Amino acid sequence: MPIYVVGAGPWDPELLTVRAIKVISKADVIYYGSLVNSDVLKMYGKEAEKVYMGHVKGTEHERYLQEALRLADKGLNVVFLKNGDPTLFGRGVNICVEAQRRGIECGIVPGVSSLTAAAARALVELNGIVALMAYPKINLNVDADVKAVFMASNLAGELVNSLKPNEEAVFVSRATYPDEAIYRVSKGGPVPNIARPAIVFIVRRGHEGH
Repeated sequence: MPIYVVGAGPWDPELLTVRAIKVISKADVIYYGSLVNSDVLKMYGKEAEKVYMGHVKGTEHERYLQEALRLADKGLNVVFLKNGDPTLFGRGVNICVEAQRRGIECGIVPGVSSLTAAAARALVELNGIVALMAYPKINLNVDADVKAVFMASNLAGELVNSLKPNEEAVFVSRATYPDEAIYRVSKGGPVPNIARPAIVFIVRRGHEGH
């Protein structure tokens, strides 16, 4: 059977796509991480075996992947449920490449990205030159109208201190969660206390939509 890598959206279950619901509902086994809303599993994955991976890295994620491939080889419907969209820092493409290398069909079901959800909540226009980066590979010197920084909750002070006079930092903490918070800070401004997960937009002043 094929493996599917499904985007669960940023948190709010109402942002789940129709396609995602169909695939999750047919799953025999669902692998999911720490940022996936458990309500999604309760509503649409009731019959599936759930495997909680937590916040996995490197070799640990590879171990889960090899286990999932073995189950798919046995004829089970296997789903990797990823927060946001699986192609944005979610290893979705890597999972499918490895599955196909093993002769197992694999499909990616796109999800509402935490990037676009956060931008929508904070009214940050993602046009012009947009640069995406994630900790630890962050380059704030890149010339862009909007720099979107993932996994940077612990770098709030560094990001504020690095701002140019014509830039503003927009911190979106826990986008679409009940306790979502948005902070806008200029150079020299107070450093907010950011809860995870968070995305930070470094926006050039005068940029359209800002």
